[in-house]
Amino acid sequence: MVDVMEYATNKNKTEQRFFVTGVNCDPTTARDEMMITKAGWNDTSEIVCYHGFQSFKHGEVTPEQAHEVGVKLAERMWGDRFQVIVATHLNTDCLHNHFVVNSVSFADGMHYHDNKANLRLLRQRSDELCREYALSVIEHPSGKKKPYALYQAEKQGRPTRDNVARQAVDEAISKSFTLKDFDRQLAEMGYRINFDPNRKYWTIIGKGWQRPKRLYKLGEEYTNDRIMERISENSYAVKFQSFSEPQVKVYRVKGSLKNARKIGGLRGLYLHYCYKLGILPKGRKQNYARLHYLLKDDLMKMEAITQETRLLCRNHIDTAEQLCSYKGSLETEMSALLQKRKELYSKSRRTSGEEKEAVKAELSDISGRLKIIRKEVRLCEGIAARSDTLKEKLQTIRADEHEQQRKELMKNEHRRRSGRTNRPNELGGL
Repeated sequence: MVDVMEYATNKNKTEQRFFVTGVNCDPTTARDEMMITKAGWNDTSEIVCYHGFQSFKHGEVTPEQAHEVGVKLAERMWGDRFQVIVATHLNTDCLHNHFVVNSVSFADGMHYHDNKANLRLLRQRSDELCREYALSVIEHPSGKKKPYALYQAEKQGRPTRDNVARQAVDEAISKSFTLKDFDRQLAEMGYRINFDPNRKYWTIIGKGWQRPKRLYKLGEEYTNDRIMERISENSYAVKFQSFSEPQVKVYRVKGSLKNARKIGGLRGLYLHYCYKLGILPKGRKQNYARLHYLLKDDLMKMEAITQETRLLCRNHIDTAEQLCSYKGSLETEMSALLQKRKELYSKSRRTSGEEKEAVKAELSDISGRLKIIRKEVRLCEGIAARSDTLKEKLQTIRADEHEQQRKELMKNEHRRRSGRTNRPNELGGL
């Protein structure tokens, strides 16, 4: 609850908390009031609060109007039974309101239910208020929205299942002259295409996928007709290109690698996996379409894997025991800080003036440190849960690569044996 409160009422986003209002609570003591409500009704559930938001079209509202609409929405939606904090953020192009709602009603101790019916009601009341203020409303919302994690990944240019599939299809089209070529090229990259004439849409499925995806959903360039057009645009003409003179670069390295120690354990495992994923070395251009299918599963987890790798390297953690010890030290520090923060909250209620401001500053520092500690604890838990899986994946990938190399050697040997060097060629020579 503290984390979500800090995020929603961030003074840098709310004009020094000028645009923060409490409904059925005081914004300065909202967290304590909500916890008192829970204690009064003997609530021990894991869900302590709900976090929602309401956004407006760029340039359509002033901060004052946005906050006024947000407060009215909170009053209409939850005002008779729940405690709510309303905070208006001004730090993005689109002004938006954040709502932090206590999960337990102060009136009857009943829980709020975050279900489809209540979400529809929230949207309905938000639209009614926007119409009253002559603001834009999405009259006919289109279908199912993308998951937030997928939306953020695509926005930041990080690889996702969809854009890796696009990359594979684009590469396959560029090397194909027929649908059969197209199918074969995609198969080499671990994808299967269904051209079933009884189906209206072609589908693609990658190794490890639970279900196929219709190609047209990848974009306008991936409909049945457009793929055929793009393949037909490829030329059968044979092109010759002269070989360029090889350029040899000489690097002189000082020192010796005799005493270099190979990094093993958890650090070595994660660094090797980052290399396979293309995260390392930095600036390396990676063809995600040709990644092993087990690696493709983790493309959406690249940020988490990168952060876990940094934690291991920063703290020189190589074994599970070292990881457990480091996590234990973080949890001990967190317990001490939570106890100190509890004492400071109590002290804050008894003080005023400069002393109160000093206590608030100390509380802010503690909250900042707690945020870092919680993040690192989660990373430690992620490493403990993920490390065995990464090891198994790398073993499978290594075995598949050896098998692929064996097949290539056999294919090359077959070609060498079947070729005859004394066979006359088409130009009449030997």
